[in-house]
Amino acid sequence: MVTQRAKLDAKGNTNPQCKFVGLEYFKKVLGLDEAANASAGGPPDANGAVQGAQSKEFTSALKFTMLYTLVTTPIVIFFGFLVALAVNQSNPKMRAFLITATLLPTIITPIVGGLAIKWLFRDNGLIPYLLSFFDISIYWMAQAWSAQLLVILYGIWHSTPFAFIVLYAGLQSVPQDSLEAATIDGANAWQRFCYVTLPHLMPLVVFIALINLMDAYRVFEPVVVLTQGAFTTTVQYLTYAILTQESNPYKASAAAVLTTLGIAVIILPLLVKTWREHKAGA
Repeated sequence: MVTQRAKLDAKGNTNPQCKFVGLEYFKKVLGLDEAANASAGGPPDANGAVQGAQSKEFTSALKFTMLYTLVTTPIVIFFGFLVALAVNQSNPKMRAFLITATLLPTIITPIVGGLAIKWLFRDNGLIPYLLSFFDISIYWMAQAWSAQLLVILYGIWHSTPFAFIVLYAGLQSVPQDSLEAATIDGANAWQRFCYVTLPHLMPLVVFIALINLMDAYRVFEPVVVLTQGAFTTTVQYLTYAILTQESNPYKASAAAVLTTLGIAVIILPLLVKTWREHKAGA
């Protein structure tokens, strides 16, 4: 990485100076920079090294990002599939309305959706009011577990319609000949689902998982709207915070590169699986 600083010479003209700093800013993001840790003034660890806030910010952001990604992805696929099955079995006259209603969370912009969740769960919102009838009092925005739960709930609510519409389209293309043949052979509904419908939808499930993993790993809007980074720092929000609060574009660019590398590592197993299946099919 190259850092460029503009300095003024004796005549007042700018004199840009470029300096190669290597992995310096990556070390700062990861909390491996000794000077940054020492300046944070944290207590020493067992080895005598000073541990500041900067040594923990990326680890904390990565932990919650991975939690959010690994929790929302399977739940989104599961609920999307259930909704797709329900709509597929519903009255044909009602399907257009059900599809439109189900797609609303995706149509709504993330900021508006985050505000809707926030207004529902704020201290004087609808959810706390309903819970008060059962003598349950939860300050959703003031506790780590509840704030993180709200961000996860938002992710499920916002992403499930995408999984639904993809799987619903896949259900329309299930080969009827195979289903009829399985019925003639004596297969019940569960067996037809397991051996005909589900294998047909598996490529779509992998596709949904890829898209949701990439989208979940760079989660940003609900964190900004719901908690402003309190209890729920993510790697994407960390890049924003570094750029706006520290005014350090070089460190922010290093954080952005680490975010991109993280996405690549997460989706790599699915890409390898897809490549192997494609190669075997060819």
